[in-house]
Amino acid sequence: MRRLVLMRHAKTEANNPEGDKARHLMPRGVQDAQNAGKELADLGLQYALVSSSTRTRETFAALGLDIPAEFQDALYYDGTDTMIQRIAETDPEVTGLIVIGHAPTIPSLVAELAYASNRSEADQAQCWYPTSAYTTFSFDGEWADLESGDFSAVVLEGVERP
Repeated sequence: MRRLVLMRHAKTEANNPEGDKARHLMPRGVQDAQNAGKELADLGLQYALVSSSTRTRETFAALGLDIPAEFQDALYYDGTDTMIQRIAETDPEVTGLIVIGHAPTIPSLVAELAYASNRSEADQAQCWYPTSAYTTFSFDGEWADLESGDFSAVVLEGVERP
C-alpha cells in the first residue's frame, strides 16, 4: 500500500516586497504546521515534494518531519497535471509521500483523487481548502500508475483542516 499526503502551505503574510514567491509564514502558520507535523509523524512518510516558494519551504521545515525533500519550481508554477507527473516519478521504494504546494493546485488535485471514493469531499475541497489543510490517500500499485489518470483505486483516508 502507498500513502500520499497533499498539503497546502501554512498561513502567510499578505505580501512581500520581493514578490509572491518570497512570502513568509505568519506565527500562526508556523504553529499550524507544527501541529500538523505532530499528526503526520506517524503516517510513515519517507519523502517530500515541495514547491520552491519560501512559504512551502518554511511549512515543510515547521512540520519537523525527518525525511528528505525535493524542492521544485514546477510545483509553484504549474498545475495538477505536472503535480501528478512529479508524483508518478517518485522512487518506487518510497511508500509514503507528502506533497506541499499551493491553491488552486492542491485543492484541485485533492478533488480529482477523492472523486471516485468520496464525491462529497471532492466537492468540499474545491470550495474550502484552507492553509495547513492536508488530505491523506492510500492505494495499491505504483506511483507511476497515477499518471494514467485513472484514480479509481485511490482511497481518501482523511482530511484535516485547521
